[in-house]
Amino acid sequence: MWLKLKGSYTVEAAYIFSFCILIVGMAIGIAFDLFYEALEYVRYEPDGFDAVSLFRTKEGVVGVIHAIFD
Repeated sequence: MWLKLKGSYTVEAAYIFSFCILIVGMAIGIAFDLFYEALEYVRYEPDGFDAVSLFRTKEGVVGVIHAIFD
């Protein structure tokens, strides 16, 4: 009885591990797709994308959030 129980846990762990690898792989694939979409957008509209302005805006928002919650 105990050997069968241990075996079923091993099989279930293999299914869960495979499922986790699948989810992580899909997340990596989506991240790469989003990265390439962002690169295409910057190439398509080089004047419409100002990295310095966006960085300063992001830092301002983060500063406000830290000021509120700290």
